[in-house]
Amino acid sequence: MDGHPSAVLTPAILAEGWSLGVSGNEAIAAYAAGYEVWALLQEIEPGHLHERGFHPTAIWGAIAAAAACARLNALTVEETRHAIAIAASLAAGVVANFGTMTKPLHVGRTAQAGVLAARLAKSGFTGSPDALEHSAGFMRAHSPSATPKVDLGNWQLGREWRLPKYGINIKRYPMCYATHRSIDAMLDLIHEHNLSPDAVGEVHVRIGSTQSVMLRNHHPKTALEAKFSLEFAMASAMVARRVGLAELDDAFVRRTDVIENMRKVKCTTTEETMPDMPFAPEDNLSIVLKSGEVIRHPPVARPKGSWRKPLSDDELRDKFIDCAKSGLGERGADAAFRHMNEIERLASVRDLPLMAQI
Repeated sequence: MDGHPSAVLTPAILAEGWSLGVSGNEAIAAYAAGYEVWALLQEIEPGHLHERGFHPTAIWGAIAAAAACARLNALTVEETRHAIAIAASLAAGVVANFGTMTKPLHVGRTAQAGVLAARLAKSGFTGSPDALEHSAGFMRAHSPSATPKVDLGNWQLGREWRLPKYGINIKRYPMCYATHRSIDAMLDLIHEHNLSPDAVGEVHVRIGSTQSVMLRNHHPKTALEAKFSLEFAMASAMVARRVGLAELDDAFVRRTDVIENMRKVKCTTTEETMPDMPFAPEDNLSIVLKSGEVIRHPPVARPKGSWRKPLSDDELRDKFIDCAKSGLGERGADAAFRHMNEIERLASVRDLPLMAQI
């Protein structure tokens, strides 16, 4: 999937689900509805939005969140059509704002757009019934290929399921996904050879050209900039032997040893891409030690946490706790994880501990 479906759908569904008092099963159904619409939009568009400067999460996400919230609100077919049309005019977000506060704002506003579109449609607000496929509509306006497949006919939504086909990828590291395969490789070599930063002379990484466009910050000064820096990702792995939220701190980014290790990173690119993502078919990483020895990691095609290389239950819990403990505390985050892991049993999403504390 191009973009981050859960980052948009989950907060939209929990917020609107709280308002409506929906069950855990209804929340899951809404997620599936939003996911299927997101995947369908990508099937219609053969190009990659990043290549035109659009943030896919913000563009596809507005329509998908509207579909999810339409499901939560039990909108009629006509009302759902209006909700999607409204959302088509609320979608916005450009790649140039990656590495700033505005990038996560894209995601928050996109979730908000889905909630707003569904509520407006429920109250009688209207939009064009062909807002997606019109010659001046959503799909053509955002199309990098200029040839969206809007005339294919029956889309089989709810009959041919896309969720088992495309899966859900979990971001193991709080960095741009374009860095994850290289981080996996770097951490593997560091732990396998017990490398210290002092032993490393140079780090050579080959990634895709579109990945390089996303990773625009070669000399980051802030944690927000560092999220989109391959150099920082490699330096964090060398210095801290991990890449987590604790490392995404302005003071850590500006540390002398981190800056010194960022300078060791040399990046080259390829125009080759994967069929399902605008990334190189694989990331390649090698380390030149100060001794002159060169150690290489096998090419990495899928990062740990992708649905083809899933995290273990313990790794998934660790990731959740790392994200949630700053707001809920360790015990609160653990309770929230257990409830989220059994959300289908909840009579209402209002029973989630994290919702009660927020």
